Amino acid sequence: MNRPLADFIEMLRYSDVPVSIGEAMDAARTIELIGYQDRALLKTALGQVMAKTAEEVVSFNDCFDQFFSLNTELDLDTPLNSNEAPIEAPTAPEDFPPELGQLDQTVQGQGGGDGAGGGSSGQQGSDGAPQTSLLEMLENADRAGLTMAITQSADSVGLSNIVLSTQRGLFTRRIMEDMGLGDITQEISDRRSNERETEASELERRLNILFEAVRDYVDRQLALTASGKSNEFRQEVLKKVRLSNIENRDFKVMREMVRKMAKRLTDMNSRVRKVKNRGHLDIRKTMRRNIAYDGIMFETYWKQKEKDRPKVLAVCDVSGSVAAVARFLLLFLYSMNEVLPNVRSFAFSGELGEVTDLFNRYGPEEAIPEAIERFGGRSTDYGRAMEDFRDLVMDQIDNRTTVIFLGDGRSNGADPRVDILREIKNKSKRVIWLNPERKNIWGSGDSEMRKISPNCTTVEVCNSLNKLELVIRDLLKTG
Repeated sequence: MNRPLADFIEMLRYSDVPVSIGEAMDAARTIELIGYQDRALLKTALGQVMAKTAEEVVSFNDCFDQFFSLNTELDLDTPLNSNEAPIEAPTAPEDFPPELGQLDQTVQGQGGGDGAGGGSSGQQGSDGAPQTSLLEMLENADRAGLTMAITQSADSVGLSNIVLSTQRGLFTRRIMEDMGLGDITQEISDRRSNERETEASELERRLNILFEAVRDYVDRQLALTASGKSNEFRQEVLKKVRLSNIENRDFKVMREMVRKMAKRLTDMNSRVRKVKNRGHLDIRKTMRRNIAYDGIMFETYWKQKEKDRPKVLAVCDVSGSVAAVARFLLLFLYSMNEVLPNVRSFAFSGELGEVTDLFNRYGPEEAIPEAIERFGGRSTDYGRAMEDFRDLVMDQIDNRTTVIFLGDGRSNGADPRVDILREIKNKSKRVIWLNPERKNIWGSGDSEMRKISPNCTTVEVCNSLNKLELVIRDLLKTG
């Protein structure tokens, strides 16, 4: 695969357009057939290969327009001497930047990425033809040649790895040096020494223009890659940040991250497994299937262990800082309705009430704030919440039910009614307690976690998206 396509695919992946290895190979074969010359055809062909949904088509179009719109500004048409005729730069189709028409040549000349620049005369490209020196390109105002040289040198110095704005100057200098900056500065010095000041000044002017063009090229590359990489870095950080410390401006990003996590877990647990050659052979059903073949085993039947989708009851403390964690737990659970269709939710701080109908009516985005508004803001009383929960659903809990409690266990001195929690554990398949506080402060102050923990199947610290994802994954694995 050539480097421009590889860089474009990387940009797509950072822009939430997942490109598989197979799709990348199809894109490479597509470019082998049509090349880079016809922009409209290239955009249509690659879009058919790599963009699968309406949202991905929008992202693909934006990425394509940014990535394949180089428009390097190199106004070098002014001759060195006033009596010389201006040299016109090569032209290309009106709606297609001249530089893109050279991408095929650039790819062929990369020679495996060793990135020989155009700095010295006498260099040879991968096809054995001598490359034009940077000095000749500057003197001849060879805009297309200079653009190709910039692209080759950028690849040689690894410009696609730029992430920080503070790296702009470093990469600009590296590209210029790879193109042959040393030869040009020496030529300018020699001309001045030989009293050819006019020619030296003109060459220096064109070198400054080239510097600006390279700096612009680096800025565009930074804009292309850094935004996606910085978003990825930001998401990685947000996955580990305590949910109670998430700022309001990050909620939109976090909601999208939760959806992606939920979709990934849903896909992992919704794949239809092939019956053939899986499990243990079921002799009886195999014999019945093959009666028509006089008992010859043409068709086999394999025993399958059915994955039981759990009934989930989620009980969330929505007081104080716990509300932030509850928000994302409920969003997570309701984003997985394909594999967790039987989720019922309850919220409390003092009085406990069911909020499942809010989710059915409005969806998670509107239901969660409404639930927090309706049941939050009171003095936390785990004892009363346990009593309300028992009255509402105790007779509906069976050995297929998973009960998830989310709370810090701080009951303001009131009896937490662990006897009811013990009864819930005995009737249900399991009881999972998620606490957003660090384990080393459980039991301190008014925390009742030392009484609560023995009456739960699992007790976990859960204060970040990473930990929340692990809890849900384990829930789905065990069914």
